[in-house]
Amino acid sequence: MSFTASGSSAFLVFANDVVSEQREAYERWHGGHHVPQRLTVRGILRATRYRTSSGLPEYLTVYDLADIAVLASPDYRRLAEQPDVVTEAMRPHLRNPLRLACRAVAGADCPHGGVLIMLRMVDASAMRAAEWLETEKTATIRLGRAAPDAGGHPIMKQVGMPEEAVALVFAATSGAARAMVEGMRDAVQVEALSAPGSGLIYERIESFP
Repeated sequence: MSFTASGSSAFLVFANDVVSEQREAYERWHGGHHVPQRLTVRGILRATRYRTSSGLPEYLTVYDLADIAVLASPDYRRLAEQPDVVTEAMRPHLRNPLRLACRAVAGADCPHGGVLIMLRMVDASAMRAAEWLETEKTATIRLGRAAPDAGGHPIMKQVGMPEEAVALVFAATSGAARAMVEGMRDAVQVEALSAPGSGLIYERIESFP
């Protein structure tokens, strides 16, 4: 496995919708408070916020992690389980939360792009996709497997991770992202899941740092 200069070997995807009357407040909170607060946790290395106009969930954030164990650290668990007043006030307005914590199988050094397509697959597709990525030397796809030991998120009523593989396909344009997804699907015969967020085109809102 390859790693980023800062040592990323895992990633967390968090996606959600928000009630329409709270959209402006959500944007201020999420970009100005929530994500920066997560980046104070040792081992959460960077994050990128995305948004789609073609389906649900509307918002998606990718966090690079030094290791999956970051999600079990006291600092992270404190933020998740004991939210501050601002976060506690916003959480009831979130809808359709999706949280996928994954160990990177391939492409751990992949930079985040301006466009993202997340492809959720049955776990059995992971090794075939990893072999294809090794042959193709594609530098814009990150492949991971959901980590059952990553722990859940009590506020979002999540007990643990599903058994699945997750490919994050980054590109500069939606056309390039679609082409990479189709290329991988055709070559690997990926068994894609009909699941929230999978196959949607997300465009970058902002990056941290």
